[in-house]
Amino acid sequence: MDSSIIGKIDKARKYAEEKERVTISELSVRFEGNHNTYQVDFRSGNWSCECHFFETRAVCSHIMALQRMLAGMLAQKQNATAAS
Repeated sequence: MDSSIIGKIDKARKYAEEKERVTISELSVRFEGNHNTYQVDFRSGNWSCECHFFETRAVCSHIMALQRMLAGMLAQKQNATAAS
């Protein structure tokens, strides 16, 4: 294996352990829930989800799960409070 690629692999491992290096400003995912698959998006500090619960409450388990998974990596909207 090329020695330069070995260095890149080592660097990638180090970066993967340092989540504070990453800020996600936009994200689009397919989330497989218990009953259906939903499109979940994060743009300009705002979340959206296709599920019915989100339509009525502006929050849902799919978004809360992603917030936990991506803790510390999401760009925050000014004056917004992060869900815990």
